[in-house]
Amino acid sequence: MFTLNDVLQGNADDALRPRLLSSAPPDPELVFRSAHHDSRKIEPGDLFVAIKGAKVDGHRFIAAAARAGAIAALCSEPATDLPADFIQIVVPDVLKALHATARMRALRQHNTIFIGITGSNGKTSTKEAVAAVLSRKAPTLKTQASYNTEIGYPLTLLRLEPQHRYAVLEMGAQWVGELAWLCTIAAPNWSLITTVGAAHLGYFGSQERVAIAKSELVQVLGPYGLAILNYDDPNVQAMHTKTRARVIYYGMSAQADVRASAIGGDALRGHSFTLHYQGQQARVQLHIPCEHGITIALAAAAAGLAAEIPLEEVVTALEGLVPFERRGEIKPGPNGSTIIDDSFNANRPSILAMARAMHETSIDPASRRWAVLGDILQLGSYAQEEHYTVGKELASLVDFVVAIGEQAHFYAKGALDAGMPASHVYYYAASLENRAELEEAKRAAALLLKEQAQSEDLILLKASLGLGMDTLLAMLQA
Repeated sequence: MFTLNDVLQGNADDALRPRLLSSAPPDPELVFRSAHHDSRKIEPGDLFVAIKGAKVDGHRFIAAAARAGAIAALCSEPATDLPADFIQIVVPDVLKALHATARMRALRQHNTIFIGITGSNGKTSTKEAVAAVLSRKAPTLKTQASYNTEIGYPLTLLRLEPQHRYAVLEMGAQWVGELAWLCTIAAPNWSLITTVGAAHLGYFGSQERVAIAKSELVQVLGPYGLAILNYDDPNVQAMHTKTRARVIYYGMSAQADVRASAIGGDALRGHSFTLHYQGQQARVQLHIPCEHGITIALAAAAAGLAAEIPLEEVVTALEGLVPFERRGEIKPGPNGSTIIDDSFNANRPSILAMARAMHETSIDPASRRWAVLGDILQLGSYAQEEHYTVGKELASLVDFVVAIGEQAHFYAKGALDAGMPASHVYYYAASLENRAELEEAKRAAALLLKEQAQSEDLILLKASLGLGMDTLLAMLQA
């Protein structure tokens, strides 16, 4: 929730000063319920943010947003044929005006602890887990979906309400300096780092530069801040040297402040473990998959315990966690098989983690494990090596590899070179620029699985978001 005054005062500089177009002078205290840059998400009382993108110009949808209930639009080019009472807030640069408005809104939120979360893997699931724990104590805002960019981050901040005691903010980066720049809109009081991996190597160029970029989130912390660091990742652990803030480590290691021991349970449907913190301990039964599910739970526990939530309350919250949408969801597949829908995104560590979870899960000896994989995007010159390495590793973890896309060819090659029988490797070539071709490749893969999948088979679906593996899921469940 924010006001027209937040927009006006945030952009009071002469270079940004808005011009208001309306049938009557609007009330500066006019309250907006939230803001959206997608007209399809507009609800009554919202502000529509008309962003001119590389492919779509939001200004074309101002009238549609008004029909959906928006009461104003932040824009650089006024539209016509709008309701008489509709307000157009005309600015030279919509994105800069959005940032300035969010900055003003955040500055007025005096009693909220901002918690920034970043890392190469697990940002969204960790954000969900942290918010679930902290909401046991007080009202907590969390980033919607993966709104972690220069657009999504300020839109999240505009959803702040006075009662929010915590704001759990996912923060992404594709270049060194981006996190530091996002922090100029609103800097975290606490920063939580998950991992430093091979994600976005096409942007960063090396894993070392990924580590530099992620460390920006702890560098902005003041001496009264808190850095929550993954002790098990050497690159994250080393970030303690880059912050003045207090540090809490989480991880499997006995040296971590918040740690796990006596791990048991099912790798696919949720491990159990003993949670330790400052001489206290409690048994936890998770319902989220993989060993990294434990790491996510430990990160959330560290945030909750830092907020002085009793250990038993933290455990209750952790045991209530379920896989976030398309991140390890268990779903029915063809012929009585089971689909592990982990298709929201992909990189080498996350693919192999889920494949290991399938490998460790007991199934009937006659049943099989399938890895159905699309391309990993944003790898640049590392694409061939990363896909090939995944394929080689999969040969000892699954029975079949089904590869879809362009670089996915190297999954198949890696699996074959590692000794997987040729009759167990399938490759469906498709250009990502040709959506019809890509969907035809998915249909061929779906037909294969519908013909060959058996009862109790496990089928992993995973790819970068741009592959749209949700359409393959729909084909398998049709």
